[in-house]
Amino acid sequence: MTLALRFLMSPTTTKQRDEHVLRPYCHWFSHQRNNENLFRPITFPDAIPRNRQNFQLLEGDFLQLRPPPPSVESVDGGYDYIVTLFFIDTSLDVFSTVQHIHHLLRPGGKWINLGPLLWTGGCEAKVELSLAEVLQAVEQIGFVLQTDAGQPTSPRTVECEYTADRMAMMRWTYKAEFWVATKSK
Repeated sequence: MTLALRFLMSPTTTKQRDEHVLRPYCHWFSHQRNNENLFRPITFPDAIPRNRQNFQLLEGDFLQLRPPPPSVESVDGGYDYIVTLFFIDTSLDVFSTVQHIHHLLRPGGKWINLGPLLWTGGCEAKVELSLAEVLQAVEQIGFVLQTDAGQPTSPRTVECEYTADRMAMMRWTYKAEFWVATKSK
């Protein structure tokens, strides 16, 4: 994933909009309305991506990530925000992952999550929790679930199209869960 990101963000490999071409449907023989659709191209990116000064890509094992030290603006070390997209269910130990997110945030920091609970395959996950159990662990670890306005609430379900081919006869949609949680002070 990061190789593709680096490729797109590099000024030497991505110089203009829509300069790269893929044929992403050529392997997807099922659910096709006709053969011509299999080899149609798509171009990308639709905007030229570039690094900003405040963008930081941290690669490696998430559980090895360390919080940033205290700064002039913040006496407490830690991140202000952590966003997890389709991530929680990839954890082999969801309790360690949620505890680590809590550890990485400064007091009052926000965790924004969106994703399903399609636990890692091959029976590798230590436990496969239900949504209710994940949310109970989130609160017991020290988070307060809230809305954008800061009022306690429960998460909401968001339909997320994971993969699809609008010219074919199938689409894969998750009923993902969205929540904002604040680390207790």
